[in-house]
Amino acid sequence: MRKLSVDDIKIMSVFSKLTYVFPTDCFTVGKTIVFITPPGSAAKAIGKQGKNVQFLKNKLNQDIKIVESASDVINLCKNYLFPLIPKTLEKDIENKNIIKIEFKTSRERRFLLDNQQKGLKELKEVVNRYFKEIEDIRIL
Repeated sequence: MRKLSVDDIKIMSVFSKLTYVFPTDCFTVGKTIVFITPPGSAAKAIGKQGKNVQFLKNKLNQDIKIVESASDVINLCKNYLFPLIPKTLEKDIENKNIIKIEFKTSRERRFLLDNQQKGLKELKEVVNRYFKEIEDIRIL
């Protein structure tokens, strides 16, 4: 069981009152608050045209990322990357503790690799929070 701080619980309460979805986890990565929601409830949490995310972003003065929980690391990575759909997303053949992600275009790669690789660092932290055995995530 992960320990939540008092601030995390308050933020989760604001999130659940606004979206009517109770997140399973909440944590801060850099300047982004990441909410992990039950499977199938991310769309409801985001709201029509991202209205709930924009409201939370303005109220909390931080970036917001909503990710559906998953039982395996591959689906968790897919959920984090959504709406992007990678060309390939798989565990390395030689080393099962490494995830390889390949995108169709360089524009999609920039989603993770922009601004000192902020997106990639966030993805690594989310994955390491739930799957400690994963050592690295590589973008091809």
